[in-house]
Amino acid sequence: MALTDQTIKLADGRALGYAEFGDPSGMPVFFFHGFPASRLEGIPLDAPARAVGVRVIAPDRPGFGLSDPKRGRSFSDWPDDVIQLAVHLGIYDFAVLGTSGGSPYVVACADRISERLTAAGIVSGISPLHNRAVRLTMDPDQRRMFVSVARFPWLARRVLARSMQEVLADFPSLLKRMAAERPDVDKSVLERPDIKDMLRTNLIETFRQGVAGAAQELALYPGSWRLALKKVVYPIQIWQGREDVITPPSMAEELASLLPHTLTRWYPNEGHSLLFARSEEILRQLVS
Repeated sequence: MALTDQTIKLADGRALGYAEFGDPSGMPVFFFHGFPASRLEGIPLDAPARAVGVRVIAPDRPGFGLSDPKRGRSFSDWPDDVIQLAVHLGIYDFAVLGTSGGSPYVVACADRISERLTAAGIVSGISPLHNRAVRLTMDPDQRRMFVSVARFPWLARRVLARSMQEVLADFPSLLKRMAAERPDVDKSVLERPDIKDMLRTNLIETFRQGVAGAAQELALYPGSWRLALKKVVYPIQIWQGREDVITPPSMAEELASLLPHTLTRWYPNEGHSLLFARSEEILRQLVS
């Protein structure tokens, strides 16, 4: 049975929320949610993780869901929170898996706590945005959002406040618009009842504390990641759909060019929903 609403107190007094899915006695995998999202994005991984024999631990990042905000945080702070959660759970070594906006957090763990890792993986991950050629392959609306937030960080709250209002006011219409903007391969996943339920629950939980935490994180993506990607020696697996219009294939290529040791698996007929379309396969490959 999934445990979705758990918290611990960190050394600095903050609460860290997390959920657990899959096999309670299985190989531990820390799952880093996308953006904007929360620990509940891991709900569809419960059955696949049980099939593979994996224990998925999905923490909320600061300011999301049940986790308290952290002033002035960066991507490189995250491994400290992960280690404290692992110690609380009695886990020494573990794998890390991030999807979409979770990719910088995987890189941070591979950089700072590689001695604790059994594997590291990124699914449909965002890359650094300093490369103009990569930015030009992005969805135009997303590109404008990131460029605007990079120049005017205060815009992040306004952008996300509008998103929160849409979620709370009329989620079915929001889901229809999401599906209309995605390729057919994503639409079939978005039509699954379990995915529809997760998306609504997850987005509401994302903004449980308002938009401040998400706004803080949104401003991190287009800036300097403060991570020396070219010096990360721990190997990272990458899974990427060729039809992805949210984090396009150029981002997987960019990550592979910046990180010294990667293995990229390409899926010609998958989009941004790759993680949920191929959950069992990805988890099995990650821990094999």
